[in-house]
Amino acid sequence: MYGPDFYGFFKTAFTFAQSLPETASDLYIKLAFVASTVVAIGLGLAFIMLILIVYVSIRLEAMEHHGFHLKEMAEHAHHETEFIPEKQKNPRWDAILLLAHSDNESDWRRAILDADIMLAQMLSEKGYPGETLGEQLKMGNPLQFTTIDIAWEAHRMRNALAHLGEAFPLSERDAHTTIEQYRRVFEEFDYI
Repeated sequence: MYGPDFYGFFKTAFTFAQSLPETASDLYIKLAFVASTVVAIGLGLAFIMLILIVYVSIRLEAMEHHGFHLKEMAEHAHHETEFIPEKQKNPRWDAILLLAHSDNESDWRRAILDADIMLAQMLSEKGYPGETLGEQLKMGNPLQFTTIDIAWEAHRMRNALAHLGEAFPLSERDAHTTIEQYRRVFEEFDYI
């Protein structure tokens, strides 16, 4: 056996204690009681500390999340009030950005639809065959078109908007995420 032999230790100690005179035996029993009480209190305190550590870590996580949320809201408010798009290579993209940073949900929808049309036009100009954007994306080679998965995600959002219309709930966050996906695709092809 590789670990300490507690059973053997306590058995030997108990046998030794029985061989002592009456007073020494009583002393041993009292010391054993005190030791077991200290161990029980220590385990109880350790359990309480464990619960306290878990509680504090959960609270810290919640506070950190709340802090990041407030920071994100402050940055978002800052961008809303001062959004002026940079002059891009493609003025159509400037118009899409203005629509995307509007306060109106219908403008967000239009921005996504326009960005999808712009993507189809770009792929046609780059020589991707197909009559629809979906067909053009299917012809894309991931080794040459590294953002193809991102383009598919953005196109799926556009399809949901086009087919479900106003029944599809579009949050501002989803709209900005989708426009960001289109931006990454356009930047890969140096189109904006």
